[in-house]
Amino acid sequence: MRITTVLLPVLATIIAPVQNARILGVFPFPGRSHMITFSALTEALAERGHELVVVSTYPSKNPPGNYTDINTYPDLKEMYNEIMNNDQIYNFEDIPTFLLPHVFYWTEGTRAVKLTFKNKDVKRLLKDDRGFDLVISEDFACDAVFAFSYYLKAPLILISSFGGFHWQNYAFGNPYNPSYAVNNILEYGAKKNFQQRLMNTLFTWYWDIASEIFYYPAQERLKEEFFGPGLPSLKELRKSASLGFVNNHFSLSYPRPLVPAIVEVGGMHVKAPKENLPENFKKWLDEAKDGAIYFSLGSNLRAELMPESMRKALLDAFAQLPQRVLWKYESEELPGKPDNVMISPWVPQMEVLAHPNVKLFITHGGLLSGQEAMYNGLPVVGIPVFGDQKMNVQRSVDLGYGVMLSLKNITKESVLKAINKGLHCPKIRAEIKRRQRVFLDQPESPLERAVFWTEYVIRHEGAAHLRSAALDLSWYQLELLDVYGFLIAVFLATCYVFIVILKFFCRMCSRKQENKTKEKQKKN
Repeated sequence: MRITTVLLPVLATIIAPVQNARILGVFPFPGRSHMITFSALTEALAERGHELVVVSTYPSKNPPGNYTDINTYPDLKEMYNEIMNNDQIYNFEDIPTFLLPHVFYWTEGTRAVKLTFKNKDVKRLLKDDRGFDLVISEDFACDAVFAFSYYLKAPLILISSFGGFHWQNYAFGNPYNPSYAVNNILEYGAKKNFQQRLMNTLFTWYWDIASEIFYYPAQERLKEEFFGPGLPSLKELRKSASLGFVNNHFSLSYPRPLVPAIVEVGGMHVKAPKENLPENFKKWLDEAKDGAIYFSLGSNLRAELMPESMRKALLDAFAQLPQRVLWKYESEELPGKPDNVMISPWVPQMEVLAHPNVKLFITHGGLLSGQEAMYNGLPVVGIPVFGDQKMNVQRSVDLGYGVMLSLKNITKESVLKAINKGLHCPKIRAEIKRRQRVFLDQPESPLERAVFWTEYVIRHEGAAHLRSAALDLSWYQLELLDVYGFLIAVFLATCYVFIVILKFFCRMCSRKQENKTKEKQKKN
């Protein structure tokens, strides 16, 4: 106890908050859900007294004085509308899986970086005289922006709004084994059969090989056009990162090995509701005597753009329910809306999910929505549309707290079946409550963890001691191919020597036998 009393003031001094750090955040991709994750960290850092300069398409609504937004939405508005404000997004499942990296991740990611680099305020960052103590970059098809770290001579932290794509492991020398590791594009869980392990392995190889042909050359050109020649390659820049945040937690997904430089901050954006529900929502939910269901397709998808047949099937099913349904619907009018359905273009989601009368969450399967459902202990019915949504929903099914509703099978009967299973299955309701307890049982909040490790990197000037020795090995050394090759060569050499010796003794024995035979013949 005495030692602890003496050491506490010393420890408090050592890990005291970093004061007056100047941090650059670069988040090129125009995804609102992406920025919900990132802004949770940047705004928390600003509240700690750090100065933030943030490049994104979604500026902070109420930034403090030490928070400067560089708004790139006008530069990327057309791109965003082409992707999201288009009814073809509901046909995303029709795109062959092997084309997804091309048509969405590489092509649109590279386009987002190109448009971001055209912004005048972003260009001015290259002439910033004050300097930065840290660069935090999104890690989603935007490798060219990692060069800000090298150019500005500041440590680099990578952050993903996803649970972690396989390429993020390469930045930190983290083990990645496709036999059990998940891929955000494929819906396979951790426990895979032979066919799934084969497909997961082949798809990972395909992604990496095709990246060398299509993605990296395009990003390298953008890097040189913006920063000039002479910078390290993108792969070297990726490996220079001090730390990586992934929007994941083992309670939300599947456990996997992680080096210290990868920190799980899943649910970082989730906060307990601080405000009361607006009166119209409160009255609607308070009066839901048989309970209520909340339905939202997230911050990017527009429900009004869904196929008419799908919308009609949903409304026909909702009309048969005793529960009330609150639907985040972007238009003011919804033809055929039954009396037990309330629509609103904006919904305070966390406050609604926390309402005691809400019994089920119908979601598109977005990662953030899943985390909010977990925080509130609500089972989910998932209708995945694109991206990692199918994998997220499939995971909830595999882990026992969700129901999958295929976008291609939306009928009144299938909707009612899925809803009734989510509402009334004892196993599902018990498992989501168990998962909720596990998710909430953490030594600190995910946001507190992210803030600590961010300041840790600043305190320790890049925290080079976190770097894995795996990063200094070539691919064949990392896979021990040289060791296996040596052992095989030794084994083959040993076998060869053994065979030579065996043949020698065989010949000796044969000669002796021949001599004996000859001697017998002479005697006879």
